[in-house]
Amino acid sequence: MRPRVLCAAALLVTFTASARAEEEKKTTEETKDAKEAEEPRGQVNLELVVGTGSVDALNPVIAPFSGQVRYERQPTDVTTAGIVLSGLYDLTPHFAVGVRLPLAIAELRPEVDATRSTANLGNVELEAELKTEPIKDVELFAGLGLALPTSSGDELPSEQTLSGSQEGVDPIAADKYSVNKAVASAYGFENNALWLAGYAGVVPLVGAKLRFGRLSVEPYAKAEMMFSVRREAQERAIVEIDVGGRAAVSVTRWLDLGARAWGSFTVTDHEGDLNIGVVEPELRVAHDRWRVTAGVLVPFAGQLTSPEWISVRFSGSVFF
Repeated sequence: MRPRVLCAAALLVTFTASARAEEEKKTTEETKDAKEAEEPRGQVNLELVVGTGSVDALNPVIAPFSGQVRYERQPTDVTTAGIVLSGLYDLTPHFAVGVRLPLAIAELRPEVDATRSTANLGNVELEAELKTEPIKDVELFAGLGLALPTSSGDELPSEQTLSGSQEGVDPIAADKYSVNKAVASAYGFENNALWLAGYAGVVPLVGAKLRFGRLSVEPYAKAEMMFSVRREAQERAIVEIDVGGRAAVSVTRWLDLGARAWGSFTVTDHEGDLNIGVVEPELRVAHDRWRVTAGVLVPFAGQLTSPEWISVRFSGSVFF
């Protein structure tokens, strides 16, 4: 009789332990699902970069003998603003898709003519991103951007073209191109695929987000491969490599002090020196559902230092 009682007791204990383990597993899964459901899956971002410097533009001049209006390609002072509205949404915990909508605005101030203002749409960019967290406080990501050739504007005519009859020269289209070039300069040439009129872009990107206590480090590298969609383009393809990152210290739960820095290096043959170095000290205020960042872009190497460009960046993000 006693062995049967012991056997029944053992079965009861086993069944109870199994049921408890199953209940704990179910509770853990429900807690995990609830936590994932509470975490934001999407974000909307608005970024504004305002800068001042100099850019080549097509300016009208009066011919000395004929009195006719002709156009010359001249370095021109400019104040410009680049606005980018973007969104990113996690389709799964490891895969996200997004879009960026850029707008360029600038005021050109030639020495011998009236100030003029122009606005232009940039290249709309579609994005996809893969991310993973192999260990705690380490996130790795890889992305791909496709910049559609939605921007208008024509490259500035060459000096040889301008020395001729100038028939077919379009100063309005040239201004739109100059405005985009000005905004790209204000951005420190970090996002040229967004602003290069007449080109489609393919932008692969890899990076990481690392945390060491209060310190966070976010290195990245990307290639901007831009291909002309116009037969008359002076350059059929332009390839640039951007390498940089962000480092910041968490002062409080809601305040970070940090800096971004990057170099932009032109791989293909290109007119002018487009090997650029920029540093951007910044301040970031963040909460669970929003983030605001302000920074100052200071070029320290390359074309943007002569004449010197200076820009400020303001950005805000809402997470949902």
